[in-house]
Amino acid sequence: MRISRLLLLAILVALPVALRAQVGSSTDIITGRVVGPDSQPVVGAKVDVTSAETQVTRSTRTNDRGRYTVVFPDGGGQYRVTITYIGFAPVRLSVQRNADEDRLIADARLSQNPTQLAEVTVRGRQQPQLGQRAEAGGTERGLPPAITNRLPVDAGDLTSLATLVPGVVVVPGTDSTPMSFSVAGQPASQNAITLDGLTFGAGAIPADAVRNTRVITSTYDVARGQFTGGQVASTTRGGTNNLSGTVTYQLRDPSLEFSSVKGPFGNEFAQNQLSFGVGGPLVKDRAFIFGAAQMSRRTSGLPSLVTADPGSLARLGANPDSVSRFLGLLGAKGLPPGVASDRVNDNGSALVRGDLTINEAHSLTMRLDWRGSTQDNARLGALAVPQSGGNQNTSGGGAMLSLTSRLGAFINEGRVYSSVDKRASDPYLALPAGRVTVASMLEDGTNAISTLQFGGNSSLPQKTRTTMTEASDELSWISPEAAHRVKLGGLLTIDRNEQGSFSNQFGTFTFNSLADFENNRPASFTRTLSSRMRESGATSGALYLGDGWRVSDALQVTLGARAEGSRYPTKPAYNPAIETAFGRRTDEVPSEVRVSPRAGFTWQIDRRENAPPTTILRGGFGEFRSRPPSQLVASALDATGLGTGQAQLVCVGSGVPTPDWAAYQTDLSTIPSDCAGGVTASGRGRSVLLFDPGFQAPRAWRGSLGMTRRFFERYGLTVDATWARGVAQTGATDLNLNESPKFSLGAEGNRPVFVRADSIVPATGQTSLFYSRNNPAFGTVSELTSKLRSDTKQVTVSLTGFTLRAATFNTGYTWSRSRDEGYGFGAGGFGGSTAADPNVAEWGRSDLDRRHQLFAQVLYPFTPSLDMSFVGRASSGAPYSPMIGGDVNGDGSRNDRAFVFDPASPAIAGDTALINGMSRLLASAPGRARDCLRSQRASIAGRNSGTSPWTGALDVQLNWRPTAMNLNRRLTLSLQMLNVLTGVDQLVHGNDNMKGWGQQSFPDRTLLYVRGFDPAGPRYVYQVNEHFGAANNRNGFVAPFQIGLLGRWQIGMDDTRRGIFNVVGGRNGQPLSADSLKARMHRGFANPFYRILEVKDSASLALTPAQETRLKTLGDSLQARIDPAIDDLAQTIAKQGRNADFMSMQVALGRRLGETRTLMLQAIKDAQSTLTPEQWAKLPDQVKSPVRRGPGGFGGEGGGRPRGDREP
Repeated sequence: MRISRLLLLAILVALPVALRAQVGSSTDIITGRVVGPDSQPVVGAKVDVTSAETQVTRSTRTNDRGRYTVVFPDGGGQYRVTITYIGFAPVRLSVQRNADEDRLIADARLSQNPTQLAEVTVRGRQQPQLGQRAEAGGTERGLPPAITNRLPVDAGDLTSLATLVPGVVVVPGTDSTPMSFSVAGQPASQNAITLDGLTFGAGAIPADAVRNTRVITSTYDVARGQFTGGQVASTTRGGTNNLSGTVTYQLRDPSLEFSSVKGPFGNEFAQNQLSFGVGGPLVKDRAFIFGAAQMSRRTSGLPSLVTADPGSLARLGANPDSVSRFLGLLGAKGLPPGVASDRVNDNGSALVRGDLTINEAHSLTMRLDWRGSTQDNARLGALAVPQSGGNQNTSGGGAMLSLTSRLGAFINEGRVYSSVDKRASDPYLALPAGRVTVASMLEDGTNAISTLQFGGNSSLPQKTRTTMTEASDELSWISPEAAHRVKLGGLLTIDRNEQGSFSNQFGTFTFNSLADFENNRPASFTRTLSSRMRESGATSGALYLGDGWRVSDALQVTLGARAEGSRYPTKPAYNPAIETAFGRRTDEVPSEVRVSPRAGFTWQIDRRENAPPTTILRGGFGEFRSRPPSQLVASALDATGLGTGQAQLVCVGSGVPTPDWAAYQTDLSTIPSDCAGGVTASGRGRSVLLFDPGFQAPRAWRGSLGMTRRFFERYGLTVDATWARGVAQTGATDLNLNESPKFSLGAEGNRPVFVRADSIVPATGQTSLFYSRNNPAFGTVSELTSKLRSDTKQVTVSLTGFTLRAATFNTGYTWSRSRDEGYGFGAGGFGGSTAADPNVAEWGRSDLDRRHQLFAQVLYPFTPSLDMSFVGRASSGAPYSPMIGGDVNGDGSRNDRAFVFDPASPAIAGDTALINGMSRLLASAPGRARDCLRSQRASIAGRNSGTSPWTGALDVQLNWRPTAMNLNRRLTLSLQMLNVLTGVDQLVHGNDNMKGWGQQSFPDRTLLYVRGFDPAGPRYVYQVNEHFGAANNRNGFVAPFQIGLLGRWQIGMDDTRRGIFNVVGGRNGQPLSADSLKARMHRGFANPFYRILEVKDSASLALTPAQETRLKTLGDSLQARIDPAIDDLAQTIAKQGRNADFMSMQVALGRRLGETRTLMLQAIKDAQSTLTPEQWAKLPDQVKSPVRRGPGGFGGEGGGRPRGDREP
């Protein structure tokens, strides 16, 4: 069968765009209407639809209205449709989804004329941006493996992929939490990650199992829910009719890392990672299987006090002499610091997926997944000794079942997934933890303060077991003319959690100095008593109804509403004493039901008949609801205030027991459970955590307005403005805090203090929270509320496209302003701060505020076998609050923001140490920290009033796909250069004068440390931390410049190259020669002037001799200009060989196709001017509009056109 020239070229140039667009949507619906020459429906026509990616064919017949529908779960977005009927010429259509359209329309008109063109292309709108599109009004970016495998990222880490989208804020990980991300100023906990359409909590799968990933930053589809921020929607690979797969090996080694710091604090590590994925048919067109697995081992030095070099200690604010003395004291007390063995982290994951076509109406998908990891020396800070760490083990897995059915005019998709995840962490030592505050003089003359850690680990042991079962079902109906797709769906999620988080189970001793530690004189002792395993859960459901409405070819609208609710089957026990004292019930966990409306639109402002629009406007507004915080219910189960529940022990002053480390090591029962001198010496009370009667899951109202503008055919400029108003955000207040101040600190702007002055220990400045209690029988009575709000405004400007030298780029700048409310006790994942009453919410900059962000991604192909990619980011600093190391207001939390003392203030005239410390700090602190302090002198620091420095990152990957030795580009060898900015910094400035390029910034946030209390003032005695504002204080690490090696072997032909080969390949499995390609193009080329002459009789045009002469002359002239383009295109394609590289072909063909488009558009205008209106109206559509939606068009981010157009 002949292949249309424009079909051939359109598919070739559009492949990268199609790949980027097809991601995320699990089901394609191909529908259309077949009519005869008289425009009457053809009943019983056979329709065969073949996926270009999987080569799977599905068949159906037209109904009594001439309509047909074929459903393809995971079909890939590109299809060949063949329509046959006895007595008519067969028709082939190429259907391509260049957007996340929920249906692809492929109408056909059959002809009895054997010369009638029988090959057309049906396509959605193309887009200039690298996959950034969504349903009507939405914004998202597609990241298929064809792109991510060329980038210096981990394609299996779904969180890392989210950071490739402009405007997404990276939230760095810690020693106990993984890296995460924030969208629209919402907390990371309010994002959603889905795999194959259902919630996936693991966040990582084998890289070779990822088929597509889509990062959704804005959506108005009511089918999407359980998040207020962003959603990462990924799909897994399945088997196809072609045996194919990949094997990948990745190597990192310390010999390929270059850092100014050697050893553990240089972040050197060795890593070996092996992964594979392979799949194929069990029964052609019916049953398929795919399996993947990944294994890795990472070994690194252990950063600790034992391995720290002097430079690393200086970055941490510690002096080597002080550390040496501390380690000596540990040995003298029989507390060996432990051996600094390497930190080893083993990870594994596996996935198996089976697909079965039961019949033409029903398709079944089954998936099994598993993951596990082990890590030693976990939960260990850089200022701790190795024995303070522990081991961590995780395991989990799940099973999914999905059934897609076509039921007449209805389509039903049902899914269910059940999973279990376990996590266990155990300390090396079952002992109380120890903390020693040490003041050190650094080499630069700075007086810094740090806290050294020994003994047990206060955050261990921890044990959790989480099970989740989630089921969804969606029934959709497509209107006869495909103008509407109405969706009715539901979701049910059942979470169950067993939690044994025994925080501070063995207690913590704190010492104010090395001398106090040497003399066994702690300043305080705290302990959590009666911790036990807790079982909790939540049941959430949703119902939604929506309509995707194509108002016209230029305007699309999505409308709908989503009702969501949640309930908590496990409730804490009732404590009548709490209701009597505070008017709250401990056994109430409010259920709720919420209806959220949504609406979005996409408008092609300048839509033209024979050309794609150059401008698209999109926007929307709606409410979004996050998953209910079921983990908070688990915490409340053990904090009811009853005798069997959790209790707090706080001992200060004379009530602090004297540590007996030798006894603790032999008998855990000797660890104090009371203060010295009895319970009343400091305080012991039951902990309480309860819910406000109006407690709800977090929500956000969000709106957006964006515009995409195409120019010069190759470039797209996008401007997106978004607004998010967070409501019902989680916060916590203390009902047991007596909010009537007992006195105020005049030297600190009259800061209120909620304990009596005589309850504060003069020698240490310590006090007990029990002196600020309304009811001293209880400790903290935390009430979880949903009264906090947030407000985020954001504008992103993106420029994407490709150059004539085949380089593709995606760049963006984001300006944002994010503010939120917070209590002094914090909640929602962030610690709070206060300057007065911690129970009063205070507006301020959000922890997630990043005023400016820059992003750039470039992929440059040097040759079809060699390319290089760049990923660069830059972000303005993160906000932070200057804090006090201690509890000065007596509320029981270290949440007090520091007062910025003016050295010239008479209020501190007699405190020489404070005056000198502040004077030195104001003169020598890093620039941003100094500005923060100077602007707030003589006042309590504002919430998040400090800003860390700008940070930047640049990663590069070089990819080589050799053709020698019959490799035929199946082998890819990649050289990854990570953190290039640090390498450049080291090269330009040398090891001793580096400027910190490429390093993360974690400023020291503690401005003042409490050293005592003067009751005569009354005032606290402070020591200034002159290390305040210094970067890298959190861990002292230096991120090195690293080189990684990666090899990937392709088994069979990958989906992208197979799509190309299906168009340009020969029948014998070999690529066509240049001459054969030229012959095919010339045979299939549809010169519109010649076409008019061909159909003049069948269309009854009644052309005059003058018209025929003019059409012949114009046709010859057009052909003479097109022939050189065909020759050039054929040569370009032939050079690629059998395993063509789509990226290098894209731009090489794009220029010629752009020229062809211009010629064809002008030809149509000339043809129309040659014919009369009556004659023009008789022509078939494919003759009048041969380049509608042709190569080079775009659709922006505004959503897929629910109906495709055709071109010959």
